[in-house]
Amino acid sequence: MGSVGNKAHNIAQLRELARRRLPRAIFEFIERGTEDDLLIGRNVAALQQLNLVPRVLRDVSQRDASIELFGRKQPLPLVIAPTGVSDLLSYRGERAIAAAAARAGIPFTQTTSSTTSFADIAKVATSGHWMQMYLWERRDLSWRVVDAAGENGAEVLVITVDTPMWPLREFNKRAGMSNPIRPNAVLVGDFLKRPAWFASVIARYYLNGGLPQFANYPPEVGAKLTGVVSRVANSASVCWDDVAELRRRWSGKLVVKGILSAEDAKIAVEHGVDGIVVSNHGGRNFDSSPPAIAMLPSVVDAVGKNAAVLFDSGVRRGADVLKALALGAQAVLIGRATLYGCAAAGQVGAAHAISLLANEIDVAMAMTGVTRLDQLDRSYLRGDP
Repeated sequence: MGSVGNKAHNIAQLRELARRRLPRAIFEFIERGTEDDLLIGRNVAALQQLNLVPRVLRDVSQRDASIELFGRKQPLPLVIAPTGVSDLLSYRGERAIAAAAARAGIPFTQTTSSTTSFADIAKVATSGHWMQMYLWERRDLSWRVVDAAGENGAEVLVITVDTPMWPLREFNKRAGMSNPIRPNAVLVGDFLKRPAWFASVIARYYLNGGLPQFANYPPEVGAKLTGVVSRVANSASVCWDDVAELRRRWSGKLVVKGILSAEDAKIAVEHGVDGIVVSNHGGRNFDSSPPAIAMLPSVVDAVGKNAAVLFDSGVRRGADVLKALALGAQAVLIGRATLYGCAAAGQVGAAHAISLLANEIDVAMAMTGVTRLDQLDRSYLRGDP
């Protein structure tokens, strides 16, 4: 892994490398939450308060961290979560993370606001191409994006349902960061304080045709990541009827992301979804939400026999992944880990983030006394999330 492997022996150290390299506005955009910025820490603390009980004197010389998810065998219980602004972390950062995921054998989730075309990501994300959608008030435009994703080979559609309006990300406002990005004195001054990043990312884009644009938006929406074109707001009117319509339109696997309520999980299953992601958006949306890990058991108990239950929010160590699986999750989505890696060293850094977690998963399995992940259950846990 070269220098990044020598400098970062865990995700926290990758985070520090990313912090040093990125302008404050961009780092805070991926790092911080909303309002009083408490939930991100509570997500992490809730996972830390759960303990894995080691079972000893078992032969753990042969360990297998693979799972089968939506009919695809994969070597790790991980999926790259949908995350924005990857192309501002490093040059063509979206492709970098997708390629790192493919090499690791895990799926990559492309975002609605992706600045890479579906077709280009499909060429790279060869271990699973998922597509995440927010729905706009103009549903006809949303359906066009969904259709385009399917036509380009996306296998799993993820509808994110926890963002009916733009969250109160006060830190982003203070730093001059918005979506789309609008040039302002605070932001420009911030960017110029990171000349190495500016030269290798922003200047390189200008030398190769210009800054990234929203690549998959219909023309009626506007495609500029920077400038005066307004980002189309997420629709506050999205409801279960829209899930039913997506289920009718989408022939692949359908996943609803952002559910914390067991009752909502039951309704989702009644609408024919294949998977549910228990998530509070990594703590980035609503500071008064509960830690996601605290809500995972009730969702698993409610619908785990009828849908794949996935987890994200707060994962910083491989042992965190085992804790979620022991509570009944089938896989775990990771977001910030590969963003940190991408910011630190592009594709090599993103791959390093995945390998760090993979090694921690492997060690945690041995220490816990399991050789396969399906051996985990709640008897291995102590403490309350």
